[in-house]
Amino acid sequence: MNTYKTEQVSDSYHLTPVVFKQPDDEVQSLLSSEGWFFRPPEHGHVITNSEMVSRIVQYYEMFAVNVFLLGYNVLKNAKAGVSTSTYHIVLYEACTDRYVIEQFDFCAASRLIWGLIGGAVIYFIFTSIIAVALFFELRRKGFHASFTALWHSPMFLICYFYPPKKRVDILSIPNKYVGLSLWTRSQIHRISLALYCLICTILIFNSLFHGTAESSKIQGEGFDEGYKKYYNPYLIPYYLALYIFLKTLSEMLLTIIQDKDLRNKPERIGRYYLSIKKNL
Repeated sequence: MNTYKTEQVSDSYHLTPVVFKQPDDEVQSLLSSEGWFFRPPEHGHVITNSEMVSRIVQYYEMFAVNVFLLGYNVLKNAKAGVSTSTYHIVLYEACTDRYVIEQFDFCAASRLIWGLIGGAVIYFIFTSIIAVALFFELRRKGFHASFTALWHSPMFLICYFYPPKKRVDILSIPNKYVGLSLWTRSQIHRISLALYCLICTILIFNSLFHGTAESSKIQGEGFDEGYKKYYNPYLIPYYLALYIFLKTLSEMLLTIIQDKDLRNKPERIGRYYLSIKKNL
């Protein structure tokens, strides 16, 4: 397959033809006999700045907004909702028979806090351990390991400081070419994030159904009647969290399902204009 590489000559550029050897039938021509254009499989994919920024925004929404903002507000309002309560009681004794609150589900609020904040801590620790294991597995096979391990870890922000030539994701290369252990292909970081989103979504729905920690404030300000019972300023953080968690969950599931096809088969991306015309 012929393609071209760009070389700089003083202040101008020119194209030099280059011939790439096809390793097997998986890599097809960019233009088929019927005029279809294909994007070749992303073997040795280079992570771009736009991909990094997109991921930064996703994690900011997930953890800075959902976990810390909603988690802190639930903790503060759950403590304020019970006159004799302390932070220790909210976190460790809310689900005991001693604290049965009529206004709201004290236990559901406590579980939501643990799910948001505790779940995030567990996610960061677990995926960091997996990233360390991935680092040593890549080193064992003789690859530059730091970038790929960091990119598939919660510390991916450090990847921004790598030069473009070192931003190759080794896991984008089919395993038959690199021979890594099979567990490296299980997309553990995406599955972990999807499970975290699913658990938090269930806990939020449970808290909304049984009464949130802000129930006393909602009743005191007359927001417990009509449509205000379901839409008021105190419930907006819950709805925002649900939106972000469900969006991230859907994205992780779709990425896991589509990743194999995108990595191993060319993707149809367009058609040559003369092939579209009839009777040619």
